[in-house]
Amino acid sequence: MFDGDEIHLTSEDSKIVVKEILNILKEADWKPCLHLKSLPNEFGEDSPYDPLGPDEQTMNVSSLTFMETMEYD
Repeated sequence: MFDGDEIHLTSEDSKIVVKEILNILKEADWKPCLHLKSLPNEFGEDSPYDPLGPDEQTMNVSSLTFMETMEYD
């Protein structure tokens, strides 16, 4: 249904759209570049807001690897 500048889909229509988008993504010949493990670290420099580690040195939280142990795939 078209209502002004918006499109409102029924739940069945939404399922069709999602199915088609997933089919296109599966058939595409590309690797996703926004995957968690492939993103570059944009803020790798030390910050005055970084916490201090046990050795009283700045601990750069952007380089911690705790997220790598979680499964997102």
